[in-house]
Amino acid sequence: MNLTKVTLNNSRITLIAILVVAIIGIGNYFTMERDSMPPYTVRIAVVVTQFPGADPHKVESLITEPLEEVIREMAEVKTINSESRPGLSVITVELITAVGGKELQSVWTTLRNKVEDLKPTLPQGVFGPVVKDEDIGTVFGIILGVTGDGVPYNKLEDYAKEVRDELLLLPDAAKINYGGVQDERLFIEFDDKQLAHYGLDVIKLRNIISATNILNPGGEINMGRQRIVLEPSGSFETIDDLKKILIPTSTGVSVYLEDITTRIYRDYITPRQKIVKINGKPAIALFISLKDGANIVRLGEGVDKALPRINSNLPLGVEVVRSASQDQVVSGQVNDFLVNLMQSILIVLAVMLLFLGFRTGSLVATLIPMVILTSFFFLGLLDLGFNKVSLAALIISLGLLVDNGIVVSESILVNMKRGLNAFEASVYSGKVLIVPLLISSLTTSAAFLPFALAQTPMGEISSQLFWVVSSTLLASWFLAFTFIPLLAVLIIKAKAGNKEKKENFMDKNMDKLNSWYNGLLFRVLKNPFLFLGFILALFVLALSMVQFLPFKLVPDSDRNLVTVDIKFPSGTQMEYTEQAVNDIGNYILENLIVNPETEKDKPGVLDFSSFIGEGPEPYDLGYFKNEANSSYAHMLLNTTGNMDNDYIIAKVDSFCFNHIPDADIRVNRLSGAGASGTPVEIRISGNDPEKLAVISKEVKEKLVTIEGAKNITDNWGPKIKKLMVDIHPEKAQRAGLTNMQIALALNTGLSGMKIGDFFETDKQIPIFLKNENSDEHDIETVQAFTIYSSARNQNVPLSQVADVKVDWQFGKVIRKDLKRTMTVGAHLEPGYNASDIFEAINPWLDTQKAGWDLGYNFELGGEDEDKAENLGAIFANLPLAFFLIVLLLVLQFNSIRKASIIVLSIPLGMIGVVAGWFIGGSFVSFFGVLGVIALAGIVVNNAIILIDQIDVEIAENPAIDRRDAILRAANNRFTPVILTTLTTSLGMLPLWFSGDLLWEPLTLAIIFGLFFATLITLLFVPVLYRLFFKVPFKDYEFNREIFHQKELAES
Repeated sequence: MNLTKVTLNNSRITLIAILVVAIIGIGNYFTMERDSMPPYTVRIAVVVTQFPGADPHKVESLITEPLEEVIREMAEVKTINSESRPGLSVITVELITAVGGKELQSVWTTLRNKVEDLKPTLPQGVFGPVVKDEDIGTVFGIILGVTGDGVPYNKLEDYAKEVRDELLLLPDAAKINYGGVQDERLFIEFDDKQLAHYGLDVIKLRNIISATNILNPGGEINMGRQRIVLEPSGSFETIDDLKKILIPTSTGVSVYLEDITTRIYRDYITPRQKIVKINGKPAIALFISLKDGANIVRLGEGVDKALPRINSNLPLGVEVVRSASQDQVVSGQVNDFLVNLMQSILIVLAVMLLFLGFRTGSLVATLIPMVILTSFFFLGLLDLGFNKVSLAALIISLGLLVDNGIVVSESILVNMKRGLNAFEASVYSGKVLIVPLLISSLTTSAAFLPFALAQTPMGEISSQLFWVVSSTLLASWFLAFTFIPLLAVLIIKAKAGNKEKKENFMDKNMDKLNSWYNGLLFRVLKNPFLFLGFILALFVLALSMVQFLPFKLVPDSDRNLVTVDIKFPSGTQMEYTEQAVNDIGNYILENLIVNPETEKDKPGVLDFSSFIGEGPEPYDLGYFKNEANSSYAHMLLNTTGNMDNDYIIAKVDSFCFNHIPDADIRVNRLSGAGASGTPVEIRISGNDPEKLAVISKEVKEKLVTIEGAKNITDNWGPKIKKLMVDIHPEKAQRAGLTNMQIALALNTGLSGMKIGDFFETDKQIPIFLKNENSDEHDIETVQAFTIYSSARNQNVPLSQVADVKVDWQFGKVIRKDLKRTMTVGAHLEPGYNASDIFEAINPWLDTQKAGWDLGYNFELGGEDEDKAENLGAIFANLPLAFFLIVLLLVLQFNSIRKASIIVLSIPLGMIGVVAGWFIGGSFVSFFGVLGVIALAGIVVNNAIILIDQIDVEIAENPAIDRRDAILRAANNRFTPVILTTLTTSLGMLPLWFSGDLLWEPLTLAIIFGLFFATLITLLFVPVLYRLFFKVPFKDYEFNREIFHQKELAES
């Protein structure tokens, strides 16, 4: 079946079908999802367990280790990372990449079941474990702050709830989480002496209150035809219910709870566990996530419309403001990319009209908008949406898609010159070109296949390149044999047999360039080995120069945003962390804050947000939330522009270094999607924390001497103070006390002990029993602490039954894959890359390891590990892509030798790629490697065109001298190859000039790689053909007349 003939015979149906696809494409343009980057599968869950009062080592041995043991039984688990802190175990579980999105919930259910089965074996007093997987990977792209300086906190919380309820009505809003909401408690304060007066102790009081506050069911009974549930009363409904509990005493008289306690009250936890501030003012944050398939730009517009109305209904002094706005970032990025796309279209159109003339150029030009609209149709069909990757893929495809149109249009016009009418010329062109151009499109598509098959985060993000490029090229191929012939028949059918067109300025110059090329090719064919030696030398030189280029897996985000991560030693009080944040905030307000209306050109900070004790929800793919910790804070600084970020980073970093020396503070841009937080990581594993600390110290000292490394720290931090209560069993027994009684009394008296819950309409408030002097302690007050002995009916000082002494221990224990692991990390000075640091320290580490005890090892992480994982997944699939390309070539040419010539031409692009990276002052990156692989698919097309033309020359004139056939084919294909190169290379200039570092290495790779590869391929392929098919040129005399022999018209 001839597709072109069927199309022309059913022209109305074809036009209607194409028109419908175009209209759907236009509709998709306005309705498709818009986001910064494509989504990817997050194969991570966190298991959180609370063990109040336990030190890190006890948490590790009693909670973390048993949980790790059951988790590692799961075949789907890739790595297990854990952190044991005072009273808290956090285990991060990452799955292997083979687990797809549909299987995730099944695996997480298995994880939950295993954790639940282990629960009964965990110590008493443990809360959890809880498996958290729901919001991991969800981006809460819009952050709002409800602020009110001087407004009571409970009122601010009520206002935030009202705002949240209204914003949830937005059709694109999925979830809205709170940030900075304080936890409430119902406190029962007591005095030991007063309890002792009534013959009571803490344990007795706890048991009485817990037994009164019940939620147990009373069972069910049958009454007639109904089954009735019995619900006994017993749970507290008001605070007065709690106060009026009757407590039996040793005198036999029952008294109210309020009469034997100091006070019973409801309050927020002090000190506060999580704090949010906007521009230094107290606030409650609202984190808004996007529904699947929704449009974040539209969500942002909905928020912007709602805020004026919401603010007008709030009291004076209370205001809702934006803190982070990914919708505005995405809107700007998508708009910029669409402008780049339009610029690329105009450049390609200009090139075609300039080189092909108005008639052929116009024919091919009509293909571009139709293919773009068809691509929008496929984007909607594949549910891909608009983002930086899909739009960049369209720009990459732009130069390639016109290739099919150029070849078909030229063929139709050439055959019309030979005497065929437009219908016959179109049908003939469709017959002879449809398979070669399909093979050409499929080989290009196959080059992008490894990215679609890679199951790493970066692979999933870049997989859209394969789908967009493939669908665009196939749409171009289909339209080239349907839409282009239709236009040819409808528009230029009267032009058959027309006179040769007049040569213009461009034609004359192309003729001169073509003539120069023919002479050069002849000389190269006469001296093939000299030429091949020169090319080989250039290729080796290019590969050797790669090592001098910096590598960064993914460049930092180009958002107008600076982040400040603040980490104090574990166990640091919240007030101290808050004071550090206040100091940084005051510095910003006094020195960096800028009013954009009055200070338009001044670099600075527009506004900033602080999250103390707990980081914000993930607001970007480059940010990962930490578990709540009083020693941690995160700040967001919205800046006046991406170009101003480095200035602001330098200012804030300098202030922090000089004024807050005891904290690990990182002032940075956001990391790029899929990148590691710390570029240099050296993980040291072993059993003894003390030995790990010694080795870690030596590694840090070595890193200090290596040029390029800065901000060198380890992830365990310094040791923290701990009070050891060493109980003497004999003395405790004589005092009538057990170890359990002492521990419970200390916990309740010094920290407070949960004894139940108080339920309101929409809240569950824990009830805590605590000593009235539990807020402030030192070693003397702990030693003087008294414990009521019911056996002796008296209070016993702790110092009589135990020794209290100060000890120092690590504030956390970190493990990786069930081994204690201390990680030394370093950031990089400008101009250095992680590979430089690893190359400098690796030999030293190997030497040092020889002196370490058995069981102590190191491994390298950070950027090199990310590179190995993400690029390794790509390279693992390259053989499949290579096989498919070779198979397609063999299918087309039915020749191993011809396929080999084309395959050998692929690496030549590296000469131009490396040159381009150096000329552009760029770096090697994940997307740079992607550009190299994509370039291979494009270079293949040029080689296919040349060899196919040689075959055509021989087929049309079997008696032709093969040497003439090679030269004629090269001459005839010179202009189309140059034109394809120019449309592809020049079409990518807007993407390069956009300044987006994410795409810079890719665009440079394709622009320079294709330019150099084309020049070399035009010589390299004929030379290899001459050698592989043993075509002698030694005695051949070059005659330009072979280019002007009269073409035979096809019958």
